Amino acid sequence: MPAQKVADEVRKASRIHARLLDAFIDLTEQELAALTPGFAAESLLESLERMRDARKSYGSTAGVMVISNMSLSPASNAA
Repeated sequence: MPAQKVADEVRKASRIHARLLDAFIDLTEQELAALTPGFAAESLLESLERMRDARKSYGSTAGVMVISNMSLSPASNAA
């Protein structure tokens, strides 16, 4: 039974991480909306991409899937 307890703790931690990432993603999107195009905006877009990837990972571990995020804007320097 100890293995089950660890799994429950991992799922709980993953849910917490996912919830915190959701809040930080929202905050970053708000900040990005107030910026004009340029280095700061591109930097935030890259950060959003990494946070969204991490969020998907935590969501999978926690058994909680992302239904949607705000529209994904590609970075202007994307190929």
